[in-house]
Amino acid sequence: MELRLDSELPLKYFSLQLEYAKRAAQTSKISLEQALMEFTSFWRRIHDLRLLEINKMEWSFDPTTPQWRELCDRINNNELADIVAYDLYLRNDNSTEAGKQYFGCFRYDFISQVDDDCRVIKIHFKNRDNSSEGPLSKERQSARLKDLKRMFEFITENHPEAKVVIGGSWLYNLKSYQRLFPKAFTSNMKTEEIPFPRTSGIWGQFLNSDGEVNEEIKCYFLYKVDNANSPEELLECFEFKILFAKTAIENFYSHLAII
Repeated sequence: MELRLDSELPLKYFSLQLEYAKRAAQTSKISLEQALMEFTSFWRRIHDLRLLEINKMEWSFDPTTPQWRELCDRINNNELADIVAYDLYLRNDNSTEAGKQYFGCFRYDFISQVDDDCRVIKIHFKNRDNSSEGPLSKERQSARLKDLKRMFEFITENHPEAKVVIGGSWLYNLKSYQRLFPKAFTSNMKTEEIPFPRTSGIWGQFLNSDGEVNEEIKCYFLYKVDNANSPEELLECFEFKILFAKTAIENFYSHLAII
């Protein structure tokens, strides 16, 4: 589950990825530095993503940035990679949530152009539910649908030109998440291409609703990692992949009973 909005990522989140990178370095016969770039989300986590977006560098994975060079230099100076990455993550204030408007657990981005589709709504989810039940539990399903309805009512007023809704997350593997959306949205989802461990979202499946690493899931994952003998087998260690959903916005309006 995604962590709460006001939570920082824990050190164990970085330590888990370091263990994965170490095995990747062994199986791929590459340096740890290269493995950290290709098999973890460290590069994205240690940069201020707001500045990367402004400078159109969000997905560049540029190994020459000051932050990445500092990470590598400190590792070469015998500092532990997970602790260095965690330090840089905290220092660079990675959060992209400032100024974002939420509707309960959901928010959206309005994108004027995505490939051939113009005027796109991209939806995002964070656990902002303070109840004792899980945010995607049956008990909270009606609350999540109300969140979505409020958001799409806002969209109809502020972005009436929107034509398409998209989303991408490991959460789309869960029936409890899929049931919130029109069937047309989740009926023909695509899987994120390799190298998906570079992205931030794939690692969210190891966090519980309080933003801490789930020890049981972590241990089973690392057991599979320890027994992987190739990069391909390493990639198969993830129970859930990132799935991408897409449909016409009219399907959401019908699903949520909006004019």
